[in-house]
Amino acid sequence: MFRPVEMIWVDLLVDRSSVTAALDILGRLRVIELRQYDRTQTPFEVASESDLLERLVAIEQKLESIAQWLPKADMTPIDMERRNQSTELVLPELERRCHDWLQQAKPIINQLRKAGTRLEELEVLVVCLESLPPQEFDIALLSHDPSRAFPPFVALGTADDVDVLDARHGQIIGRAYPVKHGDDEKPGKERVLVVGVTDADALGELERRFHSRGMRFVSVPAGLKASSAEALEQARNMLTEQASIHEKLVAELEELNRRTGLAGDLWLLNRHRWVNETLADSLTGKRFVWLGGWVPETRYDELVTSLQSDNVPFLINRETAQQHGLPPVQLDNPRWIQRFETFVRGFGVPAADEVDPSPLLAIMPPLMFGYMFGDVGQGAVLIIIGYFARRWVPVLELLIAGGISSVAFGFLYGSLFANEHILPALWLRPIEEPLWVLGIPIVFGFIAIFASMLLYALQALWRGRLRRWWAVEAPIVIMYLALPLGWFSITAALLVVFASLVWLFTAVGMRGYHKQGFAGVLPAVFKELAELLEIVFQLLINTLSFARLGAFALAHAGLSVAVIAPVSYTHLTLPTKVLVCGSR
Repeated sequence: MFRPVEMIWVDLLVDRSSVTAALDILGRLRVIELRQYDRTQTPFEVASESDLLERLVAIEQKLESIAQWLPKADMTPIDMERRNQSTELVLPELERRCHDWLQQAKPIINQLRKAGTRLEELEVLVVCLESLPPQEFDIALLSHDPSRAFPPFVALGTADDVDVLDARHGQIIGRAYPVKHGDDEKPGKERVLVVGVTDADALGELERRFHSRGMRFVSVPAGLKASSAEALEQARNMLTEQASIHEKLVAELEELNRRTGLAGDLWLLNRHRWVNETLADSLTGKRFVWLGGWVPETRYDELVTSLQSDNVPFLINRETAQQHGLPPVQLDNPRWIQRFETFVRGFGVPAADEVDPSPLLAIMPPLMFGYMFGDVGQGAVLIIIGYFARRWVPVLELLIAGGISSVAFGFLYGSLFANEHILPALWLRPIEEPLWVLGIPIVFGFIAIFASMLLYALQALWRGRLRRWWAVEAPIVIMYLALPLGWFSITAALLVVFASLVWLFTAVGMRGYHKQGFAGVLPAVFKELAELLEIVFQLLINTLSFARLGAFALAHAGLSVAVIAPVSYTHLTLPTKVLVCGSR
């Protein structure tokens, strides 16, 4: 809060369709400057190594054959640092991780494929067994037996499929049975179960024809019982067992994906492919727009996160080779302090290694104003004026803070529109306790000056000059603290001052010795002595000058009494008789 935030220059590449969304986000983050790049200019060094994109495509091709088993790409497991790394840094690790995943996943996927195929066959088999007429077939005769010259076949399709196959390839030797279906199926689209026998040499061609029409060719497992009811129960048990095996394999693959972080790797793969494809088109300006601007360093991660959460495709760079001059700074204060930044900006915005006094200014001026002009009624008027006038003159919002402080001190003084006879004084009445009113601001001034000394020490720390502060400034701070100590013990205060002087002159003498030897000690000490006398004199004068706050408070109280007194005594009547003195 006391230290300004340094701005950093960012270069942002976005799709033209996403420019509006990107500008909205940049506006919320208070970007100072924006400009569009020329088409012949880019802050990025467009990679001339085309093998980066080729290697990314090669990874995608390896994964393409098993795309149905891949999880959805997710950026959540990827930390911010890894998200923003260049393709050159990410690609080797990405290749290794994807290769390792493939080595572990392929055996599981092969088992999944077999289990899935077997599961589908068993599902079709159950449907077929449910549709066969009871007691009409010996189911065992339909089981697979390569030694048969005329093996049976079972297929599942539609009535249209059977008609087309009959028309094109002659009568199929078999019978068709309707399969249970809903009432909403169209004529010709009813599913049928085809059971028959064919020549062993023609079985492969028949299966190909069935598949070409989308029909399901069923392989009846060996060992199936002859009874239709028993065979159906047996098939259902086999289906349940196969479904359990399939679920276990799916769970095993999902656990592997989670453990290896494949979803994050897929997100990186997609992102870097987009990045490298985009860079090739970035110079034309037809599809993409470059945006550049100053962003607070503390909000860079917020900018990136906001763009990602709003699904804005982007490419960002914060380490540009172009020169944009010295980076500006931004005062980082809460909303209630920002209006007081007006005073700071009047003297120039502090640098990144300087203290921003806005928080102190948000407290001290309202307190001083309220102390000088404490009145409940007048403060309320200032609050109302400030609240409504800020729409046209924003700086008048400062009246609200001053009015609140004036109301608070008005209750302490017991003053309402200059009348001290309505409210009780919660603390004192200035006109009755003038010494207290003059003395309290001096204590306040001491605290304010001491706080500024501590802020100067903080600034010395930021600038890397803390050693010099301890040598030269710290003794002066300690001597200043001797002022309140003298109120309790003059001896203790003098001892503290003496120790501080020894500390200061020793440090200054050593600095002079390191620069010019013994010849430089006395000049350095005498110079510091002269500066010390000036500093001490200024500190005393500045501390005592805060008594002016009390003088203004007394003046305000006196003026209030002068204004309200005639009103208070209008009820008095003049005497009816006047005694006139004269000579005898």
